[in-house]
Amino acid sequence: MADGEAAKKKPKHPYGAFFWGGLAGLALFRALYHPWRALMRDGFVSRCSGDGGACDPSMTLTSFSGQTEVFTPVRAVVVSAAPGSILLVPNDEAVVLEYRGDVSTFLTQVGTGQQVGAGQQIGLASSVSFAVWQLQRTTSGTAQMGAAIEPASYLATHGAKISAKDHAASAGALWCSTGRKLVVPQTASSQCNITLPPPSGYALLPVSVTMA
Repeated sequence: MADGEAAKKKPKHPYGAFFWGGLAGLALFRALYHPWRALMRDGFVSRCSGDGGACDPSMTLTSFSGQTEVFTPVRAVVVSAAPGSILLVPNDEAVVLEYRGDVSTFLTQVGTGQQVGAGQQIGLASSVSFAVWQLQRTTSGTAQMGAAIEPASYLATHGAKISAKDHAASAGALWCSTGRKLVVPQTASSQCNITLPPPSGYALLPVSVTMA
């Protein structure tokens, strides 16, 4: 009888603990690992927002060698996709991410209404312009793009890079290509009415974005 009771009281394997522990580890892995948290696979900034005297709020990225992959830095829904143009609305932010390029060199690879994940490839381009806009509601309830947000600062505060492939910074590098420490020219704000993004919890490393 004692042997039977001892058999019933044998310790069970903690499969439940292993299962939930595995889920927790997977969630942490997905939170910290973003395969292509960048705009381009291999490119550089050829123009910053507000430069050139035209007050264009977008920044232009150029590939080092022909067409290269273009990515989304955050999880979002595609609200518009057409030749040479993609508009994304992030899942948890009231902003619009705009990608523009020449219809002959910017190949879009997503469709309107599609859900995309952070780091997902959305197109191929040799050059693409990237802009960020506030998403506003009109009195009638329709959505529209509002004030421009400085795009390089948006990427920095969201832990994203210009290029997935790293390159050594050159002596004459543009101010918007300096990674997590950006000093935005005052002219972008005073003359072009481009705003800085609010602080974000996306970035895992220290970020400094200031206006000169």
